[in-house]
Amino acid sequence: MASIYKLNKSWAARLSYQENGRRKRLSKTGFSTKSGARAWATAQEAQIQKHGSSKLSDQTVTDYFQGWFDTFKKSHIAPATIRRYMATKTVIHQYFGNRALTSIDYDDYQKFINTLAKDHSIASVQKVHSQFRAAIRKAYQMGKIKADFTQDVELSGLPGKTQAEKYLDMDDMQKLLNYTTDNINDITNVTNAMIATSLLTGIRYEEVIGLTWDCVNFKKMTLKIDKVWYYVDNQFGPTKNEQSNRVIKINDQLATILKKWQQIVNDFLDRHHYPNPKDFVFYSRYLHVVSSTDVNKVLKNIYFRHIISKRITFHGLRHTHASFLISKGVTDQYVARRLGHENTVVTRTTYAHLFKDKQTEEEDKTIDLLDQLDNK
Repeated sequence: MASIYKLNKSWAARLSYQENGRRKRLSKTGFSTKSGARAWATAQEAQIQKHGSSKLSDQTVTDYFQGWFDTFKKSHIAPATIRRYMATKTVIHQYFGNRALTSIDYDDYQKFINTLAKDHSIASVQKVHSQFRAAIRKAYQMGKIKADFTQDVELSGLPGKTQAEKYLDMDDMQKLLNYTTDNINDITNVTNAMIATSLLTGIRYEEVIGLTWDCVNFKKMTLKIDKVWYYVDNQFGPTKNEQSNRVIKINDQLATILKKWQQIVNDFLDRHHYPNPKDFVFYSRYLHVVSSTDVNKVLKNIYFRHIISKRITFHGLRHTHASFLISKGVTDQYVARRLGHENTVVTRTTYAHLFKDKQTEEEDKTIDLLDQLDNK
């Protein structure tokens, strides 16, 4: 791995690499520019990799990625995350096929990223790169390859949605809430009940379908989120992180919705003598919870019916809830706790555009106050 640094009035580069299990170094000074030092280091790394030792790994890159995943990741991540890693493995195999890990160089990897970027968003490219890079860095540390060919890659991709496209404004939020609450009349309206719940709480899709009736406390007006339901794996699992285990307050409107929905579910089960062995809150007529595909289809239809002016996903309801709270001046500390974010940094990063707007408002308010002082 290369290190570029300033040395007096010039630039220097230091390169460390593995050879026969031993760490070696190359260095050079006297570069007039940082880019010149970086170019030298990149060229040296390419040469080191090109003249690699026969003792290096002869695995295919796909087999190596699978082995790395099984050893370092699989045992402590959720099923949904496992599927994301396996999706990355599929992308790697589709491009590199049975090529050996040691045959891939900087140029190969950049071409891989460029190909991926042609029909994937920049966010998707970043996710694949992040997982692939973690595996390759470990290969370099273990001496399986001569150089980390993922270093200093130029990432690109199709533009994703802007932050503003990911959530509803207040007018649309109210329209969607009115529509869904007005249309919870029987068991077929389960998605409407889910949408209203997410709008009023900001909880994630997996948390919504993971709700059981013991999580709802009508007396204390709270909702407990202590597990999720993995739809594909058909099992309960832990929440995303420790902070996602939380108890949040609900308002009268949501309490009314949930009481009405509870009666609808109970009537349906009694009428047909059906069980609800896991005591799901959002139980459907198919005796299961609703898939994310189906609930997103409902949101899509609501958009096409011009009830709302923006097409969003179910996760966009979470963004809508958070954006509404932030726009009303609720602190980032409380928003983070309510959403189950790991810390306020996550909240501020995710909703940076809104906090910037709030900062502008506070700056304008401050100047107005100072101007009033000057007038006196």
